[in-house]
Amino acid sequence: MFDFKNGWVLTRKEISQNRIMFVWAAAFMLYMSLLVGGLYFISIGEVLDSGMIDFIMLISALMLGTDYSRRAFRMMREDMYTELLAYYRTLPIPFAAVLGSRLQQMIIMFIYNWVIFFTIVYGFGARHIPNMTLSGYLAFALSWGGIGLLLLSVYIYWEFTTNYKQYRTYNLIVLVVLIIVGAVGTFTHNNISGQLLRISVEDRLGSPIVWILLAAGIAAMFIAFWWTDRKAKKRDLM
Repeated sequence: MFDFKNGWVLTRKEISQNRIMFVWAAAFMLYMSLLVGGLYFISIGEVLDSGMIDFIMLISALMLGTDYSRRAFRMMREDMYTELLAYYRTLPIPFAAVLGSRLQQMIIMFIYNWVIFFTIVYGFGARHIPNMTLSGYLAFALSWGGIGLLLLSVYIYWEFTTNYKQYRTYNLIVLVVLIIVGAVGTFTHNNISGQLLRISVEDRLGSPIVWILLAAGIAAMFIAFWWTDRKAKKRDLM
């Protein structure tokens, strides 16, 4: 399913041509992390009972794997992946190399964004949370990393198997769902972020929830790539 050796050739070319994506990624992560960290710093009690933090954290988790390259921005306005797949089919490049390269790029950007985001959130606000320890915060960050991988797995599948109109429609649906999740958390005073925070403070890295979410995210990612490999090869690009 993956050809990492040939995929790395594509990855290096993509990175060398789009080094600016690391700057854009850092800028966006800085903005979102200061927003989240500020909420934790101002009033942890209100944050734990507000669904707004769920909406912000879910958006942030989803963006952890975004590379902010020209390819990513083009996807917002044109059927770029359909064109790219059609182009690759004309070259002596196995589709396994394309998938391998996409996974490599995603892992690089995910780790890069994850470190920046959660480091700043901790330094700016989360370290002021009562009883918060480094191991507890690491559990919190890993939990959200797992959620981010779960969300990204869906997008990986859509990138390769849908056209621009479908991709845009699915994005709108996801946005509506995230808004609903935030609204439900606000009205019920019971949100994902608050629950994960309490679990992380109390059980730290000993909480099974942390490892279940992380394992689920990794498994979902590989299932998404496996299913993408099956579907994209048969996709009609005309």
